[in-house]
Amino acid sequence: MRGLSSKTSSRSGPRRLSKDDRIALILRTARELIREKGFENFLPLEVAQRSGVSEGMVYKYFKSKRELMERVAEGWFEEFLSEAPVPDQDQPLRDQLFQVIWSSLMSIKREPALTRFVLMELRADPNYRNLPTYRQSRRFAESVVSVIDLGIQRGLIRADLNRKLARDMIFGAIEHATWAFLRGEDEEFSVEVTARGITDMILDGISTQKPLTTEMIERLEHMAGQLANELHNARMTPPAG
Repeated sequence: MRGLSSKTSSRSGPRRLSKDDRIALILRTARELIREKGFENFLPLEVAQRSGVSEGMVYKYFKSKRELMERVAEGWFEEFLSEAPVPDQDQPLRDQLFQVIWSSLMSIKREPALTRFVLMELRADPNYRNLPTYRQSRRFAESVVSVIDLGIQRGLIRADLNRKLARDMIFGAIEHATWAFLRGEDEEFSVEVTARGITDMILDGISTQKPLTTEMIERLEHMAGQLANELHNARMTPPAG
């Protein structure tokens, strides 16, 4: 009976996690802690305690705190890339660019701590171009360039446009528009309003169709007034004969 009791007890105990499951648990917990405390105050020891494993187990799979945070950032970026909507080429060009900018802003709003880590730590790394996060960011940047290329093909964007500069202006505007939020100086920002503002600013600057100036509007109003007077006079003048 004692042997049977021992076997029953072992079967009902917690299941031992596989290596992949332990790594996934550590990464998930690390992401939660970075979100709660910021990457500046992140400690692998707390990851171990919350995950129910030893700190040695964390370092068994990740050589350093930095490597662990890099892996968390890579997972977040891959998640964003897989969820980001693909612009519908049947939509107006302005809507396509808005969609790409909106998705980038929304990812920043959802994960400000990880965004800060990527911008302040990873991008400042001399080895950044060799990191997976750099290749991931390039993949997303290509979605912006593809929208610009489509606009050029349709004759809506100037053919002589410096595409790289336009791309950099878009991402520069996104970073500057969200920097106060990322630093904790602003509690909130509107994704919708910010995305619409950046979209309009960029497209109105690179479009082949320039917006009407005040002088052009006044001239059109004057011509419309003259035409209205001529039509009025024509109606008032009785037909000859």
